[in-house]
Amino acid sequence: MRKYFRFFGTISGTTLVTRTLLSILMLFPLLILLIFWWTNTFLNLMGLTLSEAGKIDQEEANKFGEELGNRIAENPSDFFSEVLINTGLIWYVLLIVLIIPVIWFWLANLYKRVSAIFISNRKKIFFSIVFIEIILLILSFLISKILFSILVIFKSVVFISLVIYPSPIGEHEG
Repeated sequence: MRKYFRFFGTISGTTLVTRTLLSILMLFPLLILLIFWWTNTFLNLMGLTLSEAGKIDQEEANKFGEELGNRIAENPSDFFSEVLINTGLIWYVLLIVLIIPVIWFWLANLYKRVSAIFISNRKKIFFSIVFIEIILLILSFLISKILFSILVIFKSVVFISLVIYPSPIGEHEG
């Protein structure tokens, strides 16, 4: 199990695809956490606990939804900053605990595949790919959604290239 998270060895393109699918599966606990967090947040805004949530009728829920929608539409940044400020520390800790293994697993696999293809320049190419992805991600949040599309295209081209490009290594260990 430890070999999957280490930054040495090489993997084939098909192994990269398999491990990418596994990293997507590793995101499901994070998705469950986010759904539970949103549910908890909206119930807190309604002044309800989880046990009381089943007792409200549809009319009350619709009324709250309309009020909440109006509040978000009036000033979305204030609403979401208030929600984030009122979120407990445990939610942030859980988020970090669930996301770090996924990121580490993906980076280790990317490094292993880059090592299989680019033996002599593997570190430079690996860090270049990661650097470009991080810069595009940050700029896409700060500047525009077009850069997010460029990021998706860049990641897709890199991923397809890493999967298709044959490695000079005969047998992979990683």
